Amino acid sequence: MNNITINFLLQSIRILHIGGYSEDELEMIYKFTVKVDNDLLFYYLSSNTILSYESDLELFIEIIDGLISIYEVREEYEKCVLLKNKKEESIKILNK
Repeated sequence: MNNITINFLLQSIRILHIGGYSEDELEMIYKFTVKVDNDLLFYYLSSNTILSYESDLELFIEIIDGLISIYEVREEYEKCVLLKNKKEESIKILNK
């Protein structure tokens, strides 16, 4: 299961950085992101798939930032609130 989620993170960051994503891809990334539980956040904290990040949790936070930027431009503020809450939760775990 965790390898699948890491692959999902990697694909998500790629899609968000390249752009040209479909609405389905964006919605799938959003839904996954807001449903991540603390167990998975702690797993991300303890794993390091990409060497330029200290943990996969940093990668997850970068994905959240990308989604927030997209949804702010679209003025979908309800989604932004949920994403910002997930980001705060992630940062608390990162700083423990």
